Amino acid sequence: MTEMQLEIDDIKIYPCYAAQEPKLEKMLLKEQYFEETGHLQSPVILDSQGYLVDGYINYLVARKHGLQSIPYRYAMRQVVRASHRPGGKLYTWELPGILIGRVSAGDQVLVRTALGIRAVIAEKVEDYAGDGPEPLKMAIRVRRKRNEGRWQQDVHTRNY
Repeated sequence: MTEMQLEIDDIKIYPCYAAQEPKLEKMLLKEQYFEETGHLQSPVILDSQGYLVDGYINYLVARKHGLQSIPYRYAMRQVVRASHRPGGKLYTWELPGILIGRVSAGDQVLVRTALGIRAVIAEKVEDYAGDGPEPLKMAIRVRRKRNEGRWQQDVHTRNY
């Protein structure tokens, strides 16, 4: 299978990536892989707006070595807008990959807050275009809408 290639100058970088220095150890490993193989270790991952969401170190290695284009693929990001009580202020949490496409309005979602893990009720689920503050807090688990007074089966994810 041929990988899709994108001009490196067409990749947009979120400020949160540009503001942080990658760990030296990870940078050295990616650099060594490139020097030994002449290829990046993996494609960069972009959102639907062309912003890089994963593979920032590969992007930096490509820039350092003057590559004009690099392999890429698209990823989907979703957020849940939810409140702690009906009609309350809406807060935003990012959904982990395993929950993308599996949360609906009305579902109970367990999320991490400054006060610990709390249950919130999803008001809406949206594709995330990167236009909000970064980094987002991560949702950790979902329960389906109430069905005859009982919550349907939980969908579990890893702890984030």
